[in-house]
Amino acid sequence: MDGQTYKLAVNCSKGVKMGATALTNMARFCEEEKIKETMKEYADKHTKLAEEIDAYISEHGEKTKEASKIAEWFAVKGIEFKFGGKHDDCEVVRSAVSSADKAIETLERDARTYALAKREASEYVRRTIELERDFKEAITDARNKA
Repeated sequence: MDGQTYKLAVNCSKGVKMGATALTNMARFCEEEKIKETMKEYADKHTKLAEEIDAYISEHGEKTKEASKIAEWFAVKGIEFKFGGKHDDCEVVRSAVSSADKAIETLERDARTYALAKREASEYVRRTIELERDFKEAITDARNKA
């Protein structure tokens, strides 16, 4: 696997894993069951996609990577700090949508940075962006129905 393909696939995988962690932790602060269920559903979808990307990386003889423990710790603690006090589900949803927007922006930047990556890695980026957009729509619908 060439360097650009590897870097793009690894970055995509690590980002999807961080998304799963964030959604799982944000769901803890939701009171409305539909919103909580939507976050958990998309956390599972993120996890499955990360496993697929990691399998692709491993099949090509490369090592997968996890997000750094410190990055995960800051993400979890940041969520706890932000939502541990008084909040409402709309605030959690706004934060989740904002995080999805940031993920899309990062993925699009990585796709430009590693423009010579093989099609398979670029396809994972496309699918991740699609997952983030689907999540934004689903969580907004869940909030509107709450």
